[in-house]
Amino acid sequence: MSDTTQARYESLKSRREPFLTRARECSAITIPALLPPQGHNSHTVLPAPYQGLGARAVVSLASRLMIAMYPPGMSSFRLQIPSEILIQEGKLETDQETERGLALSEKAISNEIERKQWRQPTHLTLQYLITTGNALEQVLPDNRMRVFRLDQYVVVRDMTGDVTEVIIEEYFAPTNLPDVVRSMLTAEDSPTQKVPIYTSCKKTQKGYEVHQEVAGKKVAKSTGTYDVCPFNALRWTAVIGEDYGRGKCEEHLGDLMAVDGLSKAMLDGAALASRHVMMIRPNAAGGLNLRRRLAAADNGEYVVGNPEDIGMLAYQNAPGLQVAKAELAEKKQEIASAFLMNSSVQRQGERVTAYELKMMAEELEGSLGGAFSMLSRDMQSARLNRLIIQMQAQGKLPPWPEGVVEPTVLTGLESLGREQDVQRVGSALQFLQGLPPEILDYVRWEKLLGKAFNGLSLEDAVNTEDEVAQKRQQRQVEQGMGAAAEAGGAAMAQQAVEQGGM
Repeated sequence: MSDTTQARYESLKSRREPFLTRARECSAITIPALLPPQGHNSHTVLPAPYQGLGARAVVSLASRLMIAMYPPGMSSFRLQIPSEILIQEGKLETDQETERGLALSEKAISNEIERKQWRQPTHLTLQYLITTGNALEQVLPDNRMRVFRLDQYVVVRDMTGDVTEVIIEEYFAPTNLPDVVRSMLTAEDSPTQKVPIYTSCKKTQKGYEVHQEVAGKKVAKSTGTYDVCPFNALRWTAVIGEDYGRGKCEEHLGDLMAVDGLSKAMLDGAALASRHVMMIRPNAAGGLNLRRRLAAADNGEYVVGNPEDIGMLAYQNAPGLQVAKAELAEKKQEIASAFLMNSSVQRQGERVTAYELKMMAEELEGSLGGAFSMLSRDMQSARLNRLIIQMQAQGKLPPWPEGVVEPTVLTGLESLGREQDVQRVGSALQFLQGLPPEILDYVRWEKLLGKAFNGLSLEDAVNTEDEVAQKRQQRQVEQGMGAAAEAGGAAMAQQAVEQGGM
């Protein structure tokens, strides 16, 4: 029992506990449902913060990051031939046919991402990273994405920060398990009791070995070895020597707690100030009858009595509320600035311009201290490599020789990608206007057209070299036939003239 995956998971939980406790504090003050308290189930009530600023800040920043990482209508990656391969072949750049094939492969991958709806799990992963600092992703065999929260897995990293071991703990009802797994359960596991299943992924010299265990036994046909890890343990902020990361909310936990405390004080003060309590002098004329008449009087009704015997209890700490309100406004402004809620360059619309995406990338890169580029690289690269391998195994992509095609994630200011190529082609065409024909002969027009149409995702609108050669040959034949027909008509006309003269 000591060498089972469950025992290994229990031994690694103690190293995760400090990070899990801190993550739960951050989640409780922002979005409690992201990481519920220990022992939470469907019958318990989640903690309710006294403010909604934390939740709005997390959702807003996650949305802006997702739009920058997966811009609508644009590719978030490029497939390129490595420069060393081109140098070995004596080329400076890829030819038009290869560029077109890579662009079509990019389109197929992008369509698969949209078909499997990666945006929703991406937004959830970003919320986990911002709030708890950690998240685990898995690309399923059908190319869908699954996300695990921090209390569902443990991770071990080496000194360079690379993952060497991941163990996932999941609970399932026995009725929802396959027959092969249900047969492994003991008599102690009742039908109403959820059964823990452990998934282990460990890095070895052969690759990443993955297997599942239930009740201390390996599940049949669950063992496999992969060249690329199917799990991706992400961190918002990587600390040297730590297996887990720290979130954006932890960096501003003091401000979030201050806003929550001041919001509670303002609510309590407003509740006290809104109370309407009337006081009557003990020896007032009318006594108990006066109190009854006041309580039963309608709005605007006359009540006979001495006004000096009646008074309204007023709230006396209004200046204290003003101080708390000013401090609360200052703290809210600091949080809004840290989570990029104050300004938004992007318009509300389905399509945005390249300038807006550029300004958004600059703001994210400068305000988050490089976290945007790191997340885009670590998150998207692992996803992309795994997806390409699975799509090739499924026959949705052509098999590439190892090392010949290199997927490159467009991060930071490079997220403009091929739209910049289109702009450069437009600038080149404007520059070429008015130049003499002998200068234009130096321009490789097929390269310009290829870059422009590939950048516009219109790869199928550009003919290949063979198709262009066929069109030119057909045009020459048609021109020759037209010239021959014209010459024949002229000869017949001349012959008719000569016969008429005779």
